[in-house]
Amino acid sequence: MAYVRKRGKQLVIVQGVREPLKGKVQQRILFTIFSKAEALQILGRENEGHDVQFQHLLQHQYPGIKLNWDKIYAGISEHLHVLPDLYQYKTTRLRSQFRKDLCSFARQLMLADPQDFVAAGNLIQEHRVELEYLADLIQWRLKLREQEPKQWNLDNPFYWRFTLQGAGVPPFIEEHVADFYDRGEYDRAKVLFRLLTECFDDYAEGYNYLGLISLHEEKLEEAMGHFQRVIETGRKSFPSRIPRNRYWKDLSTRPYMRGLMNLTLTLNRAGRYAEALMICDRLEKECGEDISPISYRAMVYLNTGRWQEAADMALRLHKIDASESLVAAFALCELGDTEHALASFLHGALSFPQAARILLGARVKSPKNHEEADDRNRGIEMSRDLAVYLRGRSRRSRRFFRRVLNEHKVKALLDEMEKVKERWHDQRRSGEREAFDRMWHMQSPEFTKQEATKLMGILR
Repeated sequence: MAYVRKRGKQLVIVQGVREPLKGKVQQRILFTIFSKAEALQILGRENEGHDVQFQHLLQHQYPGIKLNWDKIYAGISEHLHVLPDLYQYKTTRLRSQFRKDLCSFARQLMLADPQDFVAAGNLIQEHRVELEYLADLIQWRLKLREQEPKQWNLDNPFYWRFTLQGAGVPPFIEEHVADFYDRGEYDRAKVLFRLLTECFDDYAEGYNYLGLISLHEEKLEEAMGHFQRVIETGRKSFPSRIPRNRYWKDLSTRPYMRGLMNLTLTLNRAGRYAEALMICDRLEKECGEDISPISYRAMVYLNTGRWQEAADMALRLHKIDASESLVAAFALCELGDTEHALASFLHGALSFPQAARILLGARVKSPKNHEEADDRNRGIEMSRDLAVYLRGRSRRSRRFFRRVLNEHKVKALLDEMEKVKERWHDQRRSGEREAFDRMWHMQSPEFTKQEATKLMGILR
């Protein structure tokens, strides 16, 4: 709970924080009020609506802290007399910390001269990616420094917006760094996300990106460490008590849930199946998440030879995500139900033809567009998630799917689907529906079931 206390000729809004080991309560300063004029603005006595603006900004800065505004306003009103009438806000709030940090950075850069010291050159090389990024950011900031004053970029005389702009990474910066990840520039993305986590406390999404990069590099222990950090950090960003039906509605819970989901994927790949299943239960019972745990259980059950459970889980989701039909197909084949296995395989393969080929060890062509790249990436990720099963699957399964993939009719269907997808990619701008309608028809469970019935006579 936050409250107001005096500090010399200032008022501070503080929160009591208990030290984890010693148990002592320390006061954390949330905001400092320097003048009577500012206090009156906070109370809404000078300009109507400024009290609401201040509430919004302070709550945005500290989303996890409960602010009792009646108590805060009472504390400010009680101690108004200690404040001076005016204060030099520009020096304190706008310039002081910026100038201090700028001088610290400039001094280090001046001292690290590679012409004088080999060690300095090594230091610059070690931080080359960060320095290159900062050089681009400085140029961008200088380019935009002269902006016309408008309603959306104005601040008040106390610089509330600048001071209380939020504790998190600015959205533009996060998007810019995430672009490196999206383009597959993982080395650069890793360095910059590590920089952001060091610059901004409690930046859970940064640890999530670092975990995804480690997962991509198959550094599973490292990935698990990052995802554990996501869970720990993300849990601090929303109230301790929150109903299960609020988890997906409240955006502050997203990093926490992403951490749990990605940790489950990593535990599955590491063969720590019991722990993965425990987190599935946690996602359902604690967070009210009822889709992703089903998918994760299907993976775990297939990797551990629990064929019926794997099939049941995957088939619960196959109309939501057709790639689950590929998981179901493997499980059904192991159960000896080849007719339903074939129908499931066709359903998944006609939605993700490249993924299906990758899972069966066949070669695939280079993707021509974003959709084909997604299809290929889906296959690569699934092959990693199901690696234990794919290495140890039965001879019957290997023989059956080899025959399916080599069957002329199946090849023709997969080739047609890829051509239909290419046409749809070209037709979307024109509004034509021919390719989309054909694709939708071929991907329907009804179509794949009919084709599987025809093919079973050939494959027997």
